[in-house]
Amino acid sequence: MKKSLITTTCCALVLCTALLISACGSDSAPSSDTGTVEPVDPDSGENSDSASDGRSEDGIIISAESSPVSITMETPAKTELTDENGTLYFTSEHSYPVVSIEGNDAAADKINADILAEMEKVYAADETTADDALEWLDSVIADGSSVEDFFRAYSTSTSYSPQRSDENVISFTIYSYVDMGGAHGDYNISGVTYDTHTGEKLSFSELSDDPGAFRDTTLAYNQALAQTDAYSERMFTTDDITNGTLENVLYAEGVWYLSRTGLVFISNPYALGPYASGAFEFIIPYKDLADMGFKESYGYDGRTVIPLLEKQELSVDLNGDGTEDTISVYNEYTYDNETSRTINHLTVNGTDFADTVAQALQEEVWADIALYDLDTGDEYLDIALLVNYPEGDIYPPYSFFFRYEKDGSLSYLGRIKGYATDSSVSFTELMP
Repeated sequence: MKKSLITTTCCALVLCTALLISACGSDSAPSSDTGTVEPVDPDSGENSDSASDGRSEDGIIISAESSPVSITMETPAKTELTDENGTLYFTSEHSYPVVSIEGNDAAADKINADILAEMEKVYAADETTADDALEWLDSVIADGSSVEDFFRAYSTSTSYSPQRSDENVISFTIYSYVDMGGAHGDYNISGVTYDTHTGEKLSFSELSDDPGAFRDTTLAYNQALAQTDAYSERMFTTDDITNGTLENVLYAEGVWYLSRTGLVFISNPYALGPYASGAFEFIIPYKDLADMGFKESYGYDGRTVIPLLEKQELSVDLNGDGTEDTISVYNEYTYDNETSRTINHLTVNGTDFADTVAQALQEEVWADIALYDLDTGDEYLDIALLVNYPEGDIYPPYSFFFRYEKDGSLSYLGRIKGYATDSSVSFTELMP
């Protein structure tokens, strides 16, 4: 049975700040020490988006996707600068991708040249930032103030995360961070998308043969999303929806990209909401883009991946029975008598499966949710909870998979190391 199309009018992608920073800050696929995650071998020609067919102990098939595109990440370039007294005043760490396209070296060369040109701008900005840091350090010393109390080294970082890479489109998000001694560092998420055939960077106007009408219809869609509680509660004011602010933010250069879900627009901290709201994103699914004049040549028919916002309700057929199911997740944090708890309320059709989730996770952690089609050949659309799972003193990313059965129960399928929404993560089987 073919999976039904998503009919919700509020299908939107929002990556919470913690997940986005971690995912975008990843320089490569997670290590394969568990035997379940396979980073890209730069000599194999395999695509970082692909996964080999495999079967877990529970019989869950992980279906494969093929692509002529291979993406590898350069080893992060690190810089540490100290003054004549050995005081550290500037650090940086930058990494970028190298693209290969089977049978199309010319297009790959164009993409790689463009990425390198952007990185040269990053390195040039670092020189200015380092000079500013040293000037501040010198002024603290000249004033006779305590360096330890009044100075903190400046730092910058850049990393790319592939969001889609296939025969039509190669798209990245770019995470940029800078700390210049303020109350906290600042980060920015941008997007860049290339035509796989030509290697040219795509502009927004090239996504449709009628760019004016396409902008108008996508703006109306985004304005409707912004009116929902999931978005309006994160914004400074709902006046920004119609006074031109939202349009100026979402349609600025470099704040959109094409994912495996649809066309994504980025709102960075302080753009539409406070720093505490983090970077949040508006998505228009490909099925809706088709009616807006989106070019078929940039369409996507691969694995379904749909990240959701906390508390957002989505209607979709999860188990292939021909009826749409309503799914959402809500994280409850409680504190009583010095005891805290985090409860993950995963709700499908009004039934709260918090107990099933707790039994599978075994640790109380904050969870985001995504729908992820493990087997593109069956009728199920599986559920992935994305968490930072404790391992000693660190909290690496994991994805825990569940399936909504035809009898209305929720089954735990297994887990992988890494976020399933990160296309640099590929896997062949699920761990228990």
